[in-house]
Formats: sequence, structure tokens, C-alpha cells
Amino acid sequence: MQPEALVEQLTTLGLTRNQSLAYLTLLEDDGAQGLTGYEVGARSGVPRSAVYKVLRQLESTGAAFSVGTDPQRFIAADPQEWVERVRRSTLDRLRSVAESLSTLPSRSRPEPVWILRRYEDVMDRITQMLLSAESSVYLSLWSREIEALRPVLARIATRRLHRVLHCPEPLGSPPAGFSLWIDDLHHDPSRAGWSHKALAVVDRREALIGGTEPDSDNDAVWTTNSSLVDVATNHIILDITLMSRETDRPCLEVVAPMMRPHLERSG
Repeated sequence: MQPEALVEQLTTLGLTRNQSLAYLTLLEDDGAQGLTGYEVGARSGVPRSAVYKVLRQLESTGAAFSVGTDPQRFIAADPQEWVERVRRSTLDRLRSVAESLSTLPSRSRPEPVWILRRYEDVMDRITQMLLSAESSVYLSLWSREIEALRPVLARIATRRLHRVLHCPEPLGSPPAGFSLWIDDLHHDPSRAGWSHKALAVVDRREALIGGTEPDSDNDAVWTTNSSLVDVATNHIILDITLMSRETDRPCLEVVAPMMRPHLERSG
């Protein structure tokens, strides 16, 4: 991983850019005595006028410690131990905030709906949804998007999930573990010009509906609104049901768990 990428990652943990540069410089030092502030500034690019303040800030976060006085030298804390300290501190703060927020009056609020336009954002949201899956994954995707999602599909392959995958075109090597519904019966040349759409439903809790075109404004919707989640789920159920009728392949065992409990009982 390039140093710049590490700097950006460290800033997500609360360090400033200068603090991140100084910390990485201390980590790169292979000496046993540590570095002086002058040496940190010279090697990291942190301005000399700011380097001691930055190092003291690193000390206050537990990312570094100092030894000696003439000259004072600085040594990086073990990165794994420091990250674990940050993790515990963050969890403590989150628990405290959650407890404080729970004391506020409860009010009815509309379910949020987010619009995702960039292809990368749409695919990243589907990836995050899949990683969060605990009980079910229902997908309707074109083969290009399935190929792009193979790494995350492999990561969740061992989870006990009800998995359903619909694809409107032939798929070379379907991902394992899914009830696969591949529409390779209709060899319609016009399909090559169809715009790609995605339906993704995870745990019947959240859904993504919309386009998946790399060079277009996709206007995809990601939501936890139960009605929209049902719309996405029912669309996948409809595609599977139509394929079942055309192929005489039974689908009840597949679609029954996809339905809301009251619909499942009535069916």
C-alpha cells in the first residue's frame, strides 16, 4: 500500500495529515533510540515550526511516546496496539452518544431514501449490503455486475443465507450457493443494447433499485423503506415465477421465504 493511501486511512481514525505523516515516519525508523523532532520534520515534511506540537499531539493519542530530554526523542507505539486503543475508545464514545440520544423523545420519522448516481457508488453500496447480510440475499443483476461482485460473493459464501440470483442473460460461471435463475432461453439480439439495472435486497431490510451503467447518471435508490424493499423483492419474485412457468421448474420453495410472513401464509 502506498504511503499516501496510509496517510488517508490514518486521517479517518482522527489524526491530522501532519500527525499521520509524523507517525508513519516514526514507524519507518529502524533505530532503537527513536527520532528527534528535527529528524521527524526533515524526514516527514512536517514544518519544523509545527513538528513538536504534532509529536505532543501523537503522545496524547497514545500513538507515540518520548524518551530522554537532551535531546528528547520520539518512538511510535505498536500500530496494532494503538489501533486497538482507538477501536475501544471509539466504541466507548459511540455507546455514550447512543445512550444520550436514547433519552430524547421518540418521534415518528420517514424512512430515508438515498440517490446514488455514480456507477462506483452503486456497486460499492451493493458490496456493503452483501457484507452486512445475516439471513438473506436476493439479487437481479446482469453478468457484468455479477463478475464485478465475485470477490464479495466469495467472502460471504460460507454464511447461512437464503440466496437467490436472477440474471437476464447467460452467465458463464454462476456463483455458488445461490438458487440460480438464468434467463438464457431468449436469444434476443436487442438485449445487447438494454441498459443494465440492478435489484438487490438484503435481509428484507434494505434494497437498492436502479441503473448500473458506468458512463451514465444511474439515479439508483438505496433505502430501508419497507414498501420499497417489498417492491424490489416482488419484482425478483415475478421474474422467477415467469421463468418457472416457461421452464416448468418449481419455484415455490425458493420464493416462499422471500415473501412477507402474511403473504407466505396466504399463499
